[in-house]
Amino acid sequence: MCISFPDSWNYSVNGLAAICVEGRDAIMTILRELEEHGYLTRTRERLPSGQLGTVEYVIHEVPPKSDSPTVVKPTQEAPILAEPALEEATQLSTNELKKEEIKETKNKEIRHKHGVYGNVLLSEEELGRLQSEFPYDYEERIERLSEYMASTGKSYKNHLATIRNWARREKPQKQTYSPSMYEFKEGESL
Repeated sequence: MCISFPDSWNYSVNGLAAICVEGRDAIMTILRELEEHGYLTRTRERLPSGQLGTVEYVIHEVPPKSDSPTVVKPTQEAPILAEPALEEATQLSTNELKKEEIKETKNKEIRHKHGVYGNVLLSEEELGRLQSEFPYDYEERIERLSEYMASTGKSYKNHLATIRNWARREKPQKQTYSPSMYEFKEGESL
């Protein structure tokens, strides 16, 4: 997964745990195994004060040529007694477009752009469902959602579900019993 990210992608163990099925401990174990087999090089930055800084991970598609992987353990010449500096955890990019790309490749469902603004994303299967549920006006419903999203700036996780929800809300409510339904004026027939 990490190799599929762009080179400029910043990630952390917590960030990977957020987008993967595996938990933090499993990811740490995987990283240790990759390091043991030479697919991962881990270097730790040392701050000018002597404290340890951020860790840089370099993941190789093919391990560098060597008889055995080397693990570099940093040494500290003179310990400094001070409050430890809490580093900010580098997180995955919160760019919504990148998140959508990851979700799409993860689900293996290619979604095509629909609507006048090209912002309604539907897979072939979802479009087929929409056509069978709303055979006469599915295109109109897609256009309505597209225009609404473009004009308000709102986004939805599942566009098929949104269209279905809007259709359900449009159905007229069943009229409940009311005595006034059976009132009539003298001379009228029911």
